[in-house]
This record gives sequence, C-alpha cells and structure tokens, in this order.
Amino acid sequence: MPWRPRGAPKETLAPKPKREPRIDHIVEALFLSCPVCGFSRKLDKSGRWARLRNKEIDIVKGRVHFGNFDLDDSYLVQIRDCSGSRGHGFPVTGGYTLEQLKDMPEYGEVVAELKRTCEAILDKLSSGS
Repeated sequence: MPWRPRGAPKETLAPKPKREPRIDHIVEALFLSCPVCGFSRKLDKSGRWARLRNKEIDIVKGRVHFGNFDLDDSYLVQIRDCSGSRGHGFPVTGGYTLEQLKDMPEYGEVVAELKRTCEAILDKLSSGS
C-alpha cells in the first residue's frame, strides 16, 4: 500500500477473488489428541510427505503411541536455552523430573492438576468395562 498522509481518506480496494481449491474432494486424516495436554498428531504415520517428494525415509513410521515419556528420567518441566540461534530450536539444558516436582511447592498446582487429569482419564477408561 502506498504512503498517504495521516487523516487522508482510505482508498477502497476491490476484494480479492476467491481462489479455487487445489483438489476437488475432501481429504480426511485421523488424528489422536492427547487427553492430558491436547497436543494432536496424525494417528498413522505413513511418510506420505516424503514419498510425494521422492525422499528416502530413514525411520520406520507407524502408529502413534504414548509410551515415549520415561517417567523416571524424563524432565516434566524443562529448562531450555532460548538465547536464539536461528534454526537450532531450543535445546534442553536441564529440568525437573516428576519425582523432583512432587517435593517442590512452587509446582504443587501443576502436579495436582496432572494428578486430577490422569485420575479422570483412568476413571473414564475403567468405567467402560
């Protein structure tokens, strides 16, 4: 938009025409949403993105699972380096495990909320049988 002095009337622009969709049909995919955090990911990892671009897939894809968090050693609260070098993400520099968080009063609300959520999930799963 070109420069105009403050208070000058705005130009009326014609709306952009709607773009036609690239595909004619609806493409659906199943996603699994984590009941604890709400993060969702595709249920079945097929590597379709890589195959469409003729790239080699060097890892085995499959069904998503919840067992990738080690309850004894993984940090539930992570400390990350946010000093910022582009393209490197935020590397984990430390943190607190679940066992350590239980004894820290400043994270008492987080632990209590996690406990309530997990109990509600377990009650929901066990009431169906």
